[in-house]
This record gives sequence, structure tokens and C-alpha cells, in this order.
Amino acid sequence: MTAPDALLLDLDGVLADVERSYRALVVATAATFGVAITRAGVLAATLAGDANNDWRLTQRLLADRGVHVPLDEVTARYQARYLGTDGGPALRETETLIPPLAVVEALAARLPLAVVTGRPRDEAAWFLDREGLAPLIATTVAMEDAPAKPDPAPVRLALDRLGVRAAWMVGDTPDDVRAAVAAGVTAWGVVAPGDDPAAAGAALLAAGATAVLPSLSALLDRLP
Repeated sequence: MTAPDALLLDLDGVLADVERSYRALVVATAATFGVAITRAGVLAATLAGDANNDWRLTQRLLADRGVHVPLDEVTARYQARYLGTDGGPALRETETLIPPLAVVEALAARLPLAVVTGRPRDEAAWFLDREGLAPLIATTVAMEDAPAKPDPAPVRLALDRLGVRAAWMVGDTPDDVRAAVAAGVTAWGVVAPGDDPAAAGAALLAAGATAVLPSLSALLDRLP
């Protein structure tokens, strides 16, 4: 295993607990179109891959059930509840930091950190700023910067911005792992809050993860 010159981190499910925001919104948005989707159904679709964009994932799950809706309409309903512009509570306010801040600080003291996320840039920045992570992150590759994972382009862009070739990446989905492996980066998996550990762990390993970590803090013991 190549020693890393940087660490790349997915945001949702690795740093941010989005069980009550992004994950819940796939179910909630589908319900506004009269379609019932279970949390287990969302997990199954996520583990199947090509599910890095929740708006497109929701649209696809609707289409699988015979309801064909333009992407912009799905996105508008999803975002209205996420941001609270529909008059209800902003679900993004439910997001919390998964690892202790001290763990991220310890990792940043060892190696440069990058966030490689499918979030829009402003939503990624909002979370990083709120949780005190922004000063620890050398660069953020967001939705606007590159094609979605499992395309390796966002991982390669993070490497270019950091000026390194050898890195480790931590992700919670097969798309994260496949993107890292395709970019020549060592991939580590973690199970996101709310996901089934057995199913998610098996999918991460099958996608090419070196191992599934019990937590992000376990990475500290793995670093050379």
C-alpha cells in the first residue's frame, strides 16, 4: 500500500450525518409526487451505484415506479425542503459532524485534507464553515467542478489541486470507492449513520475498498 501524501474525504456520510436531511429527502420528495419509497429502497439504490446525485437518484426511483418528472421539478421540491424555503424547517439544520472535531484536526496535522463531494459548493461550504472544518480543508471539489463519482475526475482534480499523486480516500458509498480506485487512490470505506452495516460494508469491499473502517478516527492508526 502506497503511503499517502494527502487524505481525500467524502462529505456526506463521512464527515456529515445526513440521515435526517439528504437521505430523508429522497423519501420525502418522492412522497410529494405520490410515490412511496422506503429508506431501505434508497440504501439499495445507493449501494447499486451511480447514485451520487440525490436529485437524479430521486428522479430515477420515481421513474422506476412509473412516475416521470422533469429533473428541475424534482430538484426544486427537494431543495425547498432542504433549505426551508417551502415554509417548513430547513432539514440541513439537522446535519451534525460525525467524527469529533479533534479527529479531523489530528488528520489535518498529519497530511493535507481535501473534501471530494457531490454537494453543490455553497452547501458544502455551509457545513464546513458551521462545524469549524473550513480552516482544516485545503481544497473542496464540489458538484460544479467535475462529473459526479464514480467518475474519477473529481478525485483527480483534488490531487491536482493539492499537487500530490499518492493519496488515500475515505467514502461511504461504492461510487466513492470506485472513483478513488479508478484515479489510482487507495480507498477506505466507512458505514454512514443509518445504513445497514453488513450490506454497506459488503458493497464497499466489493467496489474495491481496502477495508471498512469502524470510524474515521481509525484512519489515524493506519497512517504510516
